[in-house]
Amino acid sequence: MIQVGNWRIDIVSGGRFMHDAGVLFGIVPKSIWQTVLPADSQNLVPLAMNCVLARSESQCVLIDTGHGSKLSPLERKSHGLFPGWPLLDDLATLGVTPEQVDHVILSHLHWDHSGGATSKTNGSLHPTFPSAQYVVNRQEWTDATSGQFERSGGYVPADFVPLKEAGALRLVDHLEEVVPGIQVLQTGGHTLGHQAVLVESEGSGLLYLGDIGPTSHHIRKLWCTSYDLDLIRTREVKKQLFDFAAQNAYRVVWNHDIDVPVSQIALHPKREHLVLT
Repeated sequence: MIQVGNWRIDIVSGGRFMHDAGVLFGIVPKSIWQTVLPADSQNLVPLAMNCVLARSESQCVLIDTGHGSKLSPLERKSHGLFPGWPLLDDLATLGVTPEQVDHVILSHLHWDHSGGATSKTNGSLHPTFPSAQYVVNRQEWTDATSGQFERSGGYVPADFVPLKEAGALRLVDHLEEVVPGIQVLQTGGHTLGHQAVLVESEGSGLLYLGDIGPTSHHIRKLWCTSYDLDLIRTREVKKQLFDFAAQNAYRVVWNHDIDVPVSQIALHPKREHLVLT
């Protein structure tokens, strides 16, 4: 548990999966990245889906939802998913039911971040968190629902279309406040509508990076995923966010890092940025 002013912050698991390391590290040669995260014989590495539960006296906010429960056994096998649906288990351990979540902020709409946003019961899709308002970047929604393969080919409509049908969708823009103390920042880069989430209260803060910084190994300037639609933008905004976190001594969440889900960042004279665990 982390206290950020009047917000209690808990890291909850949206799942774990196996992922191709070459995709995770993009142009970085294997001879370099394998020194920090060794892969198995199939070039796969284990990754987390670290989500954030932020609670104040009046609000219960979930950031990202992991893989959810809708994937078929074959899809689960192909992604190397670990068993079960840990998000609901972790929430239950904290004494939180799906009905108690007021807002769900989605960094973007890829399956490993929004898959748990909806559930299927008796063949019918519905929001997993029935009382929540789901917060999605306007550009992200436009691209994901465009029907153009170049823009929407990486999305699964069942993860998010039911949110609009249920009247639970809130589209937001850059620097929009979701609730007092929690703000979204449209970063672009990974997707055009990708957004980070900033929690600030009483002089302290926490920054949810989403896939701008998927693991703490991505602290390096040129380490980005091959999924990034705008690689230059990812590099630019990563530096901006890292500088901001370091200068304010804010914690950051590395959403796919199993070993270091949360850290601080320091400025470094030679490496530019350094992870403080």
